[in-house]
Amino acid sequence: MKAFLTFLFSLSILSITYGQENGQLNQQQSLFDVSFNLNYITGAKVYLTPRSSDPDLRNLYYTFDGFTSYSFELKSNVWEQYLFAGISLEYLRASELLYSVRALVNNSPRTLQVEESFYLYPFEIMGYYIFPFSRDWYKAYIGAGIGVYYGKYERKIFTLKSESKISRLDYGILVSAGAEFNLIQNLNLKVEMKFRDPELEFKNTFPETQTTVNGNNIQLFEKTFYTKINVDGINLILGLNYRF
Repeated sequence: MKAFLTFLFSLSILSITYGQENGQLNQQQSLFDVSFNLNYITGAKVYLTPRSSDPDLRNLYYTFDGFTSYSFELKSNVWEQYLFAGISLEYLRASELLYSVRALVNNSPRTLQVEESFYLYPFEIMGYYIFPFSRDWYKAYIGAGIGVYYGKYERKIFTLKSESKISRLDYGILVSAGAEFNLIQNLNLKVEMKFRDPELEFKNTFPETQTTVNGNNIQLFEKTFYTKINVDGINLILGLNYRF
């Protein structure tokens, strides 16, 4: 995935550089764009034992399929109507119910169903190139940039909830392609695909490892554990973009 992103990133930079030297757009110039977006991410990988000495366990992951996030983006015109620079903030949460934890229930070993969740807070800086064949009622574009990714992980077992500390902040390149369609004056509908590959590792701790549920005493085997997430799914974006 990272090699594929590097190829797309290089191709996008070449396209932006070439496009800066060719063609003209006869459109009213705007200074800023503000967009609010609903994002659908096709999937992510969650590693529950990333530091295991057993390579099979270390590389074992669960797939979280199909979840949403919300983002806000501010773009500024930096060269006529061809080049825009943008910054975006995003909030993402995904969770699944998994039989992933071994514990003692009334002193007997059991596998428990727990809620595994992660949160991701991307901060991304992008450059966009508007294709010369764009018209007043629509604009097609490609983008490339870098992102910094912060987040947290959470495991909930009945009344027990883990606390996480990120052990490695991630950053990386990303590329996108999309189009905007004019709805009314200065208001556009945006559709976009974004490709990225953030990977974060967390150190997680349960403040308590024992609880009682419906008269059953539950004792966890682990107080501290590590997890890793890799959000490598395609990001499908639908948004409203207002142009100043």
